[in-house]
Amino acid sequence: MQSSSAIDESPKVTSAELLDAQAKSLPEWSTFEARRRRTLIFLLFAAVYVGYHLITHWVEYPLFRGDWYYFGGDPPPWYEYGYRWFLTLLPLAAWAGILFFMLTRVSVLTHRRIAFIVLVLGLVFFEGNMRWFQMSQKHATWNEIRALFNFDASADLGLSASHYEEMAWQLGYHLGFLAICAFCAGPEPRSCIWAIWNGPLGRTHFGRVGRRFYRAIVLLWIEAAVFRVLGWLDSKAAFACIGMLVMIDPVVIWTMDKEKQDNQAERTVLRQIADTNPLRFQSLDRTWDRVVFSFSPESQDLAAANTALRGLESLEISSQGPLLAVPKRNVPARPDNILILQAETLNAEVFYQTLPDMPFLSKFSQKCLRLKRHFASGNATHYGIMGLMHGSPVTFFTGPREYYRHNPYQTHLHEKGYKTRLISRSILSHHKLGHYVYPWTEPTSEPSGDFKCVPEIHEELSKPGLRLVYSFYHATHYPYDHDDEPRFQKYLPEVDYKFSYNRSGLFEWKEQIVNRYKNTLLNMDDWYRDILQKVDLSKTIVIITGDHGEEFFQHGRLGHCSSLNIHQTMTPCLVYIPGVEPGDVTFVTSHADIMPTIADALGHEKKPETLGQSLFAPVSFRYAVLSHFDYSKCKLWAVATDDRMAVFERDYWDNVEITSLTDWNGQQQAYIGDAEIWHDRFRIIRRVEGELRASRD
Repeated sequence: MQSSSAIDESPKVTSAELLDAQAKSLPEWSTFEARRRRTLIFLLFAAVYVGYHLITHWVEYPLFRGDWYYFGGDPPPWYEYGYRWFLTLLPLAAWAGILFFMLTRVSVLTHRRIAFIVLVLGLVFFEGNMRWFQMSQKHATWNEIRALFNFDASADLGLSASHYEEMAWQLGYHLGFLAICAFCAGPEPRSCIWAIWNGPLGRTHFGRVGRRFYRAIVLLWIEAAVFRVLGWLDSKAAFACIGMLVMIDPVVIWTMDKEKQDNQAERTVLRQIADTNPLRFQSLDRTWDRVVFSFSPESQDLAAANTALRGLESLEISSQGPLLAVPKRNVPARPDNILILQAETLNAEVFYQTLPDMPFLSKFSQKCLRLKRHFASGNATHYGIMGLMHGSPVTFFTGPREYYRHNPYQTHLHEKGYKTRLISRSILSHHKLGHYVYPWTEPTSEPSGDFKCVPEIHEELSKPGLRLVYSFYHATHYPYDHDDEPRFQKYLPEVDYKFSYNRSGLFEWKEQIVNRYKNTLLNMDDWYRDILQKVDLSKTIVIITGDHGEEFFQHGRLGHCSSLNIHQTMTPCLVYIPGVEPGDVTFVTSHADIMPTIADALGHEKKPETLGQSLFAPVSFRYAVLSHFDYSKCKLWAVATDDRMAVFERDYWDNVEITSLTDWNGQQQAYIGDAEIWHDRFRIIRRVEGELRASRD
């Protein structure tokens, strides 16, 4: 009987053949195209993480706080604000495109693991580059990277165990987040979700809702749209578009930068963001600068000035004009006590406008040398104090360090028999100022209020022996604090003490803000009166000055620390020396001149050698060296003379370069055709450069 079942006559496939066929046909998720797509998705996820780190760490300061120093600037127009974000993120998109292009040209490199390793190494490099930038304000070059291997990390770079620990934690964060990005870019998350939905959880309400949500995404074509976008990003058109934007970006920045450039200030916010961003192709900026240089008269003029700066054979001043000096007094039989009373934030112009309404200082100033063209050492408090006490520009300042640096004039006066003491509200901790204004022979005192210093000052000066006392008045700093008394409300209307200065349109409040500042000066007059009325002026040298100036919207800003213009750097100065004829001093002076003047008045034939010049010195060239606020070493400097300024920058190696030549109002001045006038200014710049190099730690 024939079987009803059909006979299978197809060729038999052995187990070995089946395994061989499976080995030859790769699963869908392991094909080149699938790996290519996963690499793209991983790079996009990683770009989101790196972008977050870029915004919140690397360029956070210029992006979010570049307009902040100090107050009063109008907010940028909407297109500039948008371009700042575009400027920040464009290099990130370019790097993602470059990595994707390079990794997907060769099959063996087209894998998330390779992309992961490349990104980790890249982040390590960029983190190190940003730490170098924080020290030197420029990104590391290949020569500097090679030089790093010859550095002592502790002595030369100031790295300690805590820095290495911080870097290790940062690397751990990068590894962790990039690992999450790599996992999310693969098939594993979808497989996990499907496994959960097809398991017991899929039969619950949560699972059913999840499946319906996924179907809704498919129905709305969201998934298809996402993959279409990925397809476009995986195209030559996208790569070409990013490349074109990267190429024209330096031109756009240069154009917008030129519109807002302040020759005596730091770079504009756009330029700060561009210079800070470690992902940016800085070589393109330099290339465009060279192109501009070929056609720009200003750049060629600066190049000629810097060539002349380097070509100076002698640093001796060549000016042969009239001698600029104050008649010297006869040296007293007994040296005088010294009282230095410095006040926070004194704008010279507003001070002299208000002086007639300050009963004590208006009268006392008639006994003094009134330095009418006086500059502080810089536009920040610690520079103004250090420069005055050291009798020098702040070339010695190397940032907040833990060790102490001796002040040559404090040491000099101690050798001459002076007891020195600071009596002031807390200032020594400000940027580690106490580590530079050192040593005091007597214990320092920091009472909780300005007027609480007065009795201690009187007590110290009444002690036997020679005394130097330093004190500092704080209330003239914004928010410009004064007592609530009618006599301190002469100038009205004024803003309230709790007025918010961090607002747009601050210029509309200019009159009220300046009035409050003037009323604060009236209150300050009482402080000087309370101190000096009980001081024996027949045997006491008195110095009254500010630490820096204050800009009141002359260039659209309120405050200091943001520019080297005259409003932020000029401050009043009254010098009382018994036996010296009072009067107006109209040549340029600076804080660095005060201690040499005191030493000359005391008859000291030998004194510390600094760039400060005594008011009694018979010289024909007067100048002031100004430094721009920085958290570490000063990068931006200026030499101010009778009618002009030469602004220059230092690099990490303390080489300097002239960046602008201006008059006192910030208007560009030419070097070519006026070279001889500038050369003495350049000689001072070279001397500053020499001191910067000599003060390296």
